Amino acid sequence: MKPYDHPARKQLHEEVHARPPIALWPNERVLSQSFLLDADSRQSQIKWIQKLSAALGIPNDGEQDHSFKMLTLAPEPERVLIKWELHGEFATIAAIVHNPSKITGPLLDSRLALEKGLDNLFHSLGCPTIVEAGGERISALDLAFEHRPLFAEAQEVSAIFSGNTVLGSYILSSRKAQLWTDLYLDGDGYISYFIPHDVLGSRQAGRVARAIAEAETYRMAAMIAFPVAKSLSMPLRSAESELADLSKNISQLQTEPGVHTEKDGQFLGELSHLASRAEQWISGYGLRFTAAEAYSQLLSKNLYELAESPIPGVQSLSEFMDRRFQPAMGTCIWTQRRLKELSDRISRTTQTLRTRIEFVNEEQTQKLLASMDQRARLQLRLQETVESLSVLVLTYYAVSLLAYVAKGGKEAGFAIHPEIVAAIAAPVVAIIFLFISKRRRKRIVEMGKSL
Repeated sequence: MKPYDHPARKQLHEEVHARPPIALWPNERVLSQSFLLDADSRQSQIKWIQKLSAALGIPNDGEQDHSFKMLTLAPEPERVLIKWELHGEFATIAAIVHNPSKITGPLLDSRLALEKGLDNLFHSLGCPTIVEAGGERISALDLAFEHRPLFAEAQEVSAIFSGNTVLGSYILSSRKAQLWTDLYLDGDGYISYFIPHDVLGSRQAGRVARAIAEAETYRMAAMIAFPVAKSLSMPLRSAESELADLSKNISQLQTEPGVHTEKDGQFLGELSHLASRAEQWISGYGLRFTAAEAYSQLLSKNLYELAESPIPGVQSLSEFMDRRFQPAMGTCIWTQRRLKELSDRISRTTQTLRTRIEFVNEEQTQKLLASMDQRARLQLRLQETVESLSVLVLTYYAVSLLAYVAKGGKEAGFAIHPEIVAAIAAPVVAIIFLFISKRRRKRIVEMGKSL
């Protein structure tokens, strides 16, 4: 890489080569199993693949060991490969083994012998077997590839699937290969697929194996949400009915005159309880429904890659998924939509009720302010009356003091008439006190306006 390259350019480019398909030989079996992981089993899977790599003398690559690994347990001509892939919430372990004989009977019989040989290989290396790697198995597929003439009708492959009703189709645009399965879990917990082919390249066979294995894994991972959706059906219906009744009661209350503070508080409490239940469902199951939708899309993508074309009188895998799987996913998507719509409706109803409560509070506040304003006006008038009386009282006392002074001057020999002095002083003093009172009232009013 050059100094002017983006620091993550190589990592981003290599992502297209991160999980290559296995080049399969004409007559091989792919035993693919997927395990759901939690935090502990995830670490267990990583330790398992690292221990297996060390037992085979392969150095551990820190980055690759956490996503993808291809190991050879036995060399050619009867090679045994292990392909390990770590995904977001599950890990897939595929064992590729040579099919020792032509397939004529149920795949379960020959697979048990193959599994026993695989377990012996792991024990000889001192490593746990695949089922002991960690996690809960969610899918297991037995993909049997065989180079042979193609079948004309379903009855010819009936013995391979113990007489069960089978699905079948031509795959790929060349129509040189077929896909047969009964989608039944056998006694070993596997679903058997038989892929006879006339001319199928090794890389093509690897892509077919990957598409089928991923389709089944994604189908099962998506279906985890289906029981959850069914369990939420009745609680959701109850919550929707409860919300409808609350909305009706709130609407009726708005038509009634007067203030209903107690009922408003009761409705708000019920809405809060309903909102907490809805958010609990969304927090607990929303991610599961989102994952199911994503897995469903990946399933459709893998089925599209198979490019199935019909065999007369036989239902194809894609048709079967459309009829059986998609309705289950429709239930999950509809449940997720109901959860979101319930949450939105609760929010709108709560907002409406809060608006009503705020309006009532505002109206009560305005009435209180109007009452306080009226009381202030009455107090002002009373104060004006008191001030008018105080002007008279102050004038009386001031004039009386002047009259006493004038009488003292008269007794002292001055030519003063106290009655005349009092008569002249009375209007002057009253005017002075009245002017002072008005100035004081004006200043108080100006101070109130400034506030």
